[in-house]
Amino acid sequence: MMNEPSPPGGESFSIRHDRFRNILKPSDWDEFTKSTDDKQKIKFVYERLYAHGQAFAGDSNNKYSTEEESTSYKNGVKALEMKKSGTNYFQKSDYRNALNWYSLAVLHCPQTKDWKEQLSIIYANRSACLYHLENYDLAISDIQQALDHGYPKDLRYKVYDRKARCFLATKQLKLALESFRTTIQYLDDSRLSFDERRKRQLDVQIMLTMLDKDKHVKNGIIETSTKKPEEPEMDGSRNDAYPAFSNAVSIEYNETEGRHAVAGRDVPVGKVLLVERAYASVLLREYNHSHCTNCFVRLVAPLPCPDCERVAFCSEFCKRTALESYHAIECSMLPALFSAGVSITCLIALRIITQRPLKYFIDLRSKLLNHTLRPRDEHEPDNYINLYDLVTHRETRSVEDILHRTHVAAFYLSCLKKTNYFTTDCDTNRRLTDDELFIGSLLLHHLLLLQFNAFEVSELRQLDNEQQTVFIGGSVYPTLALLNHSCDPCVVRYHRGTTVVVHNIRELHAGEAITENYGPMFMYHPKEERLQKLKNRYWFECNCIACCQDWPTLEQMKTNTSLRIRCKHCKNAITVTTESMEFVVHCMVCSKTTKLLPVLKVLQDTENKYSVAKRLMDKHNYEKALAEFMILLSLLHKHMVPPFRDYHLCQQAIKQCMLTFGNKL
Repeated sequence: MMNEPSPPGGESFSIRHDRFRNILKPSDWDEFTKSTDDKQKIKFVYERLYAHGQAFAGDSNNKYSTEEESTSYKNGVKALEMKKSGTNYFQKSDYRNALNWYSLAVLHCPQTKDWKEQLSIIYANRSACLYHLENYDLAISDIQQALDHGYPKDLRYKVYDRKARCFLATKQLKLALESFRTTIQYLDDSRLSFDERRKRQLDVQIMLTMLDKDKHVKNGIIETSTKKPEEPEMDGSRNDAYPAFSNAVSIEYNETEGRHAVAGRDVPVGKVLLVERAYASVLLREYNHSHCTNCFVRLVAPLPCPDCERVAFCSEFCKRTALESYHAIECSMLPALFSAGVSITCLIALRIITQRPLKYFIDLRSKLLNHTLRPRDEHEPDNYINLYDLVTHRETRSVEDILHRTHVAAFYLSCLKKTNYFTTDCDTNRRLTDDELFIGSLLLHHLLLLQFNAFEVSELRQLDNEQQTVFIGGSVYPTLALLNHSCDPCVVRYHRGTTVVVHNIRELHAGEAITENYGPMFMYHPKEERLQKLKNRYWFECNCIACCQDWPTLEQMKTNTSLRIRCKHCKNAITVTTESMEFVVHCMVCSKTTKLLPVLKVLQDTENKYSVAKRLMDKHNYEKALAEFMILLSLLHKHMVPPFRDYHLCQQAIKQCMLTFGNKL
């Protein structure tokens, strides 16, 4: 789950809300409390804060016309300064820093008619950095961007020559031949001296002669060095009713736990149990220039929004996806959103709306209001109804809590009304339409459910032999949200872009609950601390096995003088002291005996196995280390019952290895 940093921005939204709340009279509180549905609640707040000419002055969009707004769009002068810095680094052959400065210049440069040529030159300069850094595919992409933006005709020989050499480096020989021929053509348009032009023509002609003799070019063979990333292999096939899950997972329901996941069969350690694309994701503001706004991949040569400098994209596909959906709506809203300093959870609530057209939600309205019409036998992750049905704990919320979230929803609605999201005009003097009230009510519903169902998206950063998991954004996953919490979770999750992947980190037996962790783990936090955190953040009393049995932390296990041997007959724990001289131990559950010496011999062997695996991990050979740790864990699981220090250290090592499969620096 997600623990958020303090949001940046101007005056915090909580201060604005306090000011509004303090204005309300007892009769206003009474009216709000008696509101029968969310649309009435939205209307209550909106008319007092955002409808033009109302008496309540606690909040106004005019407050957001700050420095945030004045710096939210393109700045050509700033772009030229950044370009100059990039050129200074390029001349020193510091291509990495040059690339970074040229990228910032690309993001800030206006895309108006007057600036298109300048932008094309910045793209061309960046392509040179990428060429020297041997990132040929991105260099080719930037060259095309330069040409598309009107790169000067007298300089085009440069980029076509560079493009040809990129194709050579990636063994795309036929395309290299075509680009060299185009280079010859554009040399005639250059402003080079006769001798310099002649020299370049001879150089290119030599390349053309060599390529003309190459049989691969004549046969039209084009080799490519690009590979599609492999999808994680699901354990078994996909679950028919819950396709984001493996068919090894079953979903059950009871009054105590609600919908929850259990193992439908025995599952060995390390299997992929879930692969789910985010329903909606929002990148943290501080990563807007270092990661793709759409897919969260780390950027090398970012592509800009045509209108603002606040977002960046890794590819034309991601750029087009954003500009044809959510960013088309949010672009003009960003100054107000960032100035308000609302949390990333709130932004996800908005993104759920902006990534779909109004008609999509209007068409679902009758189903959302009628529970009996909802499909219960299928749980497609991209079906909005499955997101809408996630828990909100609405019935246990205070009036103050509901009012606060209604205020956020009304603020978002006021911002949406100033865009082209709604088909009606954006006149703030008129009353809200039924469609606008409906969208406002959905925003409020999202804010309620996301408190308990939003997840961090993380990136792994390796610092020497230590790993640091960095929170880069937030997402909502309707299927992943079905996993209940345990302070001793049996899975680990990591992200590839915004897609979440879940593996089990211990053997699972049919009928066993599949649980993840919402924050505090028994290994590092004592019971009372865990219970308090979970109650404050998620509003439930944890009754996982680690809490019910008050398991010791890893630190406390250091002084533990007992072993929990697994009975070879009934699999229950037999507790023996480390000083025990017994050769046979008796199980109090099944009354049968288990030989102790073979177990102790296994424990001796596991110490050496752990050292071997740990050395592999320290050398960053994670795949081999993972294989060794999984063998070791299965061995420990066969003979020992948790809590057991070596068992949990092995589990954590497996988790560390698996995290390297996801987003990383």
